[in-house]
Amino acid sequence: MKHSLAVAVVAAALVLPSAARADNPGWGISAGLEAPLATHINDGGSFSIGDSFQPGLNVLVQKGPSDLIAFGLEGQVNFVSTNNHYTRTGTSIGPEVMLNIPVLPIYLRAALPIRIEPSFPEFGLRVAAGFKINIPFVGIYVEGVADMPFVGKDTSGNTQSVFARQVLSAGAGIEIRI
Repeated sequence: MKHSLAVAVVAAALVLPSAARADNPGWGISAGLEAPLATHINDGGSFSIGDSFQPGLNVLVQKGPSDLIAFGLEGQVNFVSTNNHYTRTGTSIGPEVMLNIPVLPIYLRAALPIRIEPSFPEFGLRVAAGFKINIPFVGIYVEGVADMPFVGKDTSGNTQSVFARQVLSAGAGIEIRI
């Protein structure tokens, strides 16, 4: 009985290395592509990916005290496609926190992005849930993201109310752990 318990513990440690790891996980750098699937504007109007393709590059640098939680900085550069040309529509940066679900390849994260350009700042809330496959030193992820502004001005300079716009996006990328 004791022998089979020991074998089960060793097998679990080999199969689930992130759950068995007790040392400091180090730094993680993620980069991926993201595209809004649907956008709803409270003052009227909405559009989807079929109406306007607006991809974004997302970069995340994070470090955590354990494999369960990590704190980091998220940056994003957004584009809009018009007549086969891509034009930058804004850059945001802000703090984020990620919660990795033990034993499952699922994570939750929240960020407070600050749009730093174009000319009018905007503070927002970003929440995401994703699925990440981890192999040594690398992770591949797919996530769903929801973005909402808290306060600020839109790109036309109009003051926005809280949650004046909701954007639902999907993204995928790669994480490198160092």
